Amino acid sequence: MNDHQYLSADIDPASGARLNRLKSQALALIRRDLITDPNLHDDAEIAVLADYDGMDANAFLAQLRTFSLILNHLEKNDAYQEMIRLLAGLLRLGICKVSPEALDAVTILRDGLRMNVDRRVTLLGTMNRELSMIVSACKETFITEKRLGAIEKLINAPTQENLNAVSHAFQLPVKETERIMRLAGNGLGEHKNCIRSVFKMSLEELAFHGTLAFELSWCVLKNINGRKDRIAFLNAMQHLIRCIQRPKSALRFLLDDFCRFPNTVVISDRNIMMLVNALLRTYNKELDVDIEITPEEVLRVRNGLDPDIVNYAQFRIDKLETRFAAKVRTIHEKLIALLKNPLQAKTDFSIRHLLFLEREIFIFLSLIAGKTAHLILISALNEYGDPDVGIYRYPKAADYLPVLLQQLKIIARGMGRIGSLDDAVLMQKISGHGLKIAKLFGAKENQMALARTMRGIEAAMRCIHLSHGQSIQWRMPYRE
Repeated sequence: MNDHQYLSADIDPASGARLNRLKSQALALIRRDLITDPNLHDDAEIAVLADYDGMDANAFLAQLRTFSLILNHLEKNDAYQEMIRLLAGLLRLGICKVSPEALDAVTILRDGLRMNVDRRVTLLGTMNRELSMIVSACKETFITEKRLGAIEKLINAPTQENLNAVSHAFQLPVKETERIMRLAGNGLGEHKNCIRSVFKMSLEELAFHGTLAFELSWCVLKNINGRKDRIAFLNAMQHLIRCIQRPKSALRFLLDDFCRFPNTVVISDRNIMMLVNALLRTYNKELDVDIEITPEEVLRVRNGLDPDIVNYAQFRIDKLETRFAAKVRTIHEKLIALLKNPLQAKTDFSIRHLLFLEREIFIFLSLIAGKTAHLILISALNEYGDPDVGIYRYPKAADYLPVLLQQLKIIARGMGRIGSLDDAVLMQKISGHGLKIAKLFGAKENQMALARTMRGIEAAMRCIHLSHGQSIQWRMPYRE
């Protein structure tokens, strides 16, 4: 898939050409390098062509075992690293489609995986680390989704049966589960608003229960909306995370929740992205200031980021690439539908809400860097930077031009942090579109916003060149 298509409404990053390309390349290596072992050759072809949809535990075990045998056979071959890349890509695209029973059978060990299938235990201790990490990340996501589903059922129908299900999902005694739920509920007012002062009184006891208390509290309170309640809620969650001192666990849980339903957008998505952006930083941990969005100034920060948390966030997003990219694409699809025709768009959210949500995502990706972040930001740069093929083509775009240009400025600043010299060339091309945008939207307010954005793009290009030990001499083709 081309980088510029990552946000396209008619391109699915999890299917089609990308999957076929991985299969074709893997088959070519198998037919070239496994010809001396006919049995493994045949098994390898079957594994590469396998359909993961609803794959049961036996078939999943056979799949992982065959992948390990392929890599063991090629360990001293020049094709070894390339085969790791191809098999990891196939596994990453397919694993989220296997049956729940298949993931239930997996246990993550420090030095490998264990699978319990039909009461027989199989150890996969020699499995390649890259493949093992993909399975581990998916298993963790699967556990999180089971917990989220159980809690939501309990919130919607507070029965003893549902309480027992939550207790089982979290592996907690029923009475302890009931106590945590009651403490978390103390932060929820009569009108579903966040009462931080009351919730704060429960923090010490909640912290005693560790990360499970955060997860339960998050699910009880996460759909709070409205600026005042959202700020109070996010402050309370940050305070609880600090008390528990397990920010990585909280970050993993939040990102898994965000990616849980890649084809839908929910109220809590924006709360998640605001909170994970705050978790990346070592300063300004309190959100008591009256803000609705993460300030753009965080993109200037490097020393104020927690490198351990940033690296972990990058690792999680790269492992969740398919689902995270699909979620971002869904958000953009809904935004485009509203810009095309607000009356026919099937969404509960406003254009402004979706733009702010995308903004939080772009800031997050700019702070963590990594492969997935780079792919999405390059796509966003094309989408928001080219008036011929991008977002400006739609009827309602003119009403939101200052916000769209601000979005482009944030994307450019993000690329200034993580971009390559090739990206700087693309940004110079994007800057050349300033005159086209100026002609399309001639209002003075729009011209001022465009000038600020073009200056931001120029500054971002300078950052890229300076980070690579080079200087630039040109000036932007558009000036206010």
